[in-house]
Amino acid sequence: MTAEKGMNQSDQRQRNSWLTKRHLYINSPISRVEIAHDLGLTTPVITSVITPLVEQGIVQELVNTGNQDNKGAGRRRVMLEFNPKAAYACGVDLGPYYVNYVLTDLRGKMVAQQKTTNTLEEYTKTIQQLSEEIPRFLKKCEVPMEKLLGVGIAMPGLVNSAEGKIYTTFKTGWTQYDPALELQKRLGMRVFVENNIRSKVIEAELFERKVQAQPFAYFSVSYGVACQMVIDGKVLYGNSAAAGEIGHMVMQRGGPVCGICGNRGCLEAIAGERAILKLCKEVMEFHKDCKLWELCRHPEDLTMDMVLEAQEHSDPYVQEIMGDAIDYLGIALANIVNLISPQKVVIDGRVFQVQKNREQLLRSAENNMFRVHVHKIAFEFIPYDTYRGARAAAAVVIRKYLHET
Repeated sequence: MTAEKGMNQSDQRQRNSWLTKRHLYINSPISRVEIAHDLGLTTPVITSVITPLVEQGIVQELVNTGNQDNKGAGRRRVMLEFNPKAAYACGVDLGPYYVNYVLTDLRGKMVAQQKTTNTLEEYTKTIQQLSEEIPRFLKKCEVPMEKLLGVGIAMPGLVNSAEGKIYTTFKTGWTQYDPALELQKRLGMRVFVENNIRSKVIEAELFERKVQAQPFAYFSVSYGVACQMVIDGKVLYGNSAAAGEIGHMVMQRGGPVCGICGNRGCLEAIAGERAILKLCKEVMEFHKDCKLWELCRHPEDLTMDMVLEAQEHSDPYVQEIMGDAIDYLGIALANIVNLISPQKVVIDGRVFQVQKNREQLLRSAENNMFRVHVHKIAFEFIPYDTYRGARAAAAVVIRKYLHET
């Protein structure tokens, strides 16, 4: 792999180090020779990166005693993999419904988790809550603090993690602050804040090894809607860290006003969970015979799980609302496919726990995408996981660690 134009030797060494560690992390167990071959680097370059990590106990060597030549002589080959217990990362999912905490080992395995429904909007109170709760959680985990790489926080909104800036979020009064810096001072450890869907892309890449095909898209439906993309091995940020915010793509001219961007008829305002819940609450107000009243006695307590249960029981009002929302989501997905022509799309969202919603989404997408894409793109629905966001925040910490060590 030749040096890129404009890169000095120091930059090239850092780049080779990152590429080597990333390749090892995603493809282990793997040998030095295989890494060198895959990356187009020399074996001495790979060895210069790996040797310090082996000496520190971060990477461990495994002896493969299988037959490696045509004569079956049983030649020994040294394979490499990261030592899971060498380090740990704390992840916090700062979502609209709850705050989740996890601790993962270096390989992304959850070793502890905690969920709370006490989610706050006001900046000062939230920072205070996190600065108190994170140490309590870590103390219960009983992990040596010298092995803790840091804390990752995933949250919705336009988050520029490099500059520590939040341009927009569903939480009010956050855009003038740097929460990572504030928490770092309070906790005495490294803290990274990242957009929740970009965090999930990193989790899919490192922990689940799903980001092999390129271009790659991660389509997520939750409180809002987003589709983060990986092109040429890089997560796309764009200007103002706004790449992938398809939830604010206008889909219905003159439609309902979006509470986040202020535009009318954007995808979030007609098909996100917030929009679905709003419409279902209106149904409860005017239709006392709907299934939702059996599941929830107070409209303000309505949850998406209740909505999906009503849909499964064939409530006609809910089915119509969900049908319209899924159709719009399918059109948006088709637009993404037509724009970047990904090899693979991972689809994540509570609404896709229902089989008919998965089927309708793909049907709507295929009906609206360019014909050449049909049957050539791999769509994968991943199981809804309450702790995925927190685990993704931990992945942000580990990716930063791999990039810097």
